Amino acid sequence: MLRKITLISCVLLIGGISLFAQENDTLKTKTRKNTIRWNITPMFIFGPKSIVLGYERVVNSHQSFAINIGHLEKKPFSTKEGEDINLFDHNDRGGFAFTGEYRFYFKKRNTKPAPDGLYWGPYAGYYGLNFDGKSKITDESGIESDIELNSKLRLMSVGVQLGYQFLIINDRFTIDLMLLGPSITNYKFELGLQTESSLDPESEYYDDVKRILDFLIPGSGIILDGQEFSGSGRLGFIKAGFRYGVQIGYHF
Repeated sequence: MLRKITLISCVLLIGGISLFAQENDTLKTKTRKNTIRWNITPMFIFGPKSIVLGYERVVNSHQSFAINIGHLEKKPFSTKEGEDINLFDHNDRGGFAFTGEYRFYFKKRNTKPAPDGLYWGPYAGYYGLNFDGKSKITDESGIESDIELNSKLRLMSVGVQLGYQFLIINDRFTIDLMLLGPSITNYKFELGLQTESSLDPESEYYDDVKRILDFLIPGSGIILDGQEFSGSGRLGFIKAGFRYGVQIGYHF
């Protein structure tokens, strides 16, 4: 009789501990509200030295807000054979990115609470790309002179996005797919040139500089086209933009 009572007590104790552990794990899963992540897309668009990190905070079971911030750096312009073209002895191709967004996770569509499942929401972003270069040029008469170029591109976007985020491996890791993100984007481009002598727009050097700038700072070719390589220029316009990307993260 004593053995039966002891056995039953052990079974109940083990069962109670197991149930408590399961409830505790469920509670932990429900109260995880933070996600830190890495946006890998800029590495492929701009260059391998571009690093953008993000943070998402769950507001309730079907809503969250998120921010992304990071460094952008354009890879060098290259030939069709993959060789880098460096017309400037010293150059800086740095930039930055900052975005903020609010997400609404579909209640009827998703089986799990946020941040898992299909979502939509507004977003805003501010991006910057810089290119500063110094070099020496030789004109047709063989005279060597210094040239310095400073250019900036600023983009401000406001839009709405649709995406899907997966929680995997015990709901600890995330894969975030930003699938569709149309926007209205304001572009501002500035180009400053300092030279000891002007450069003929018909020269091969000028064409190379224009192609490189078009690659590093989109839109610069509009300013340079048909102008002498001296002075400065500004360009501003508004047009449709688009956001997409892939992010991987850790949920806690």
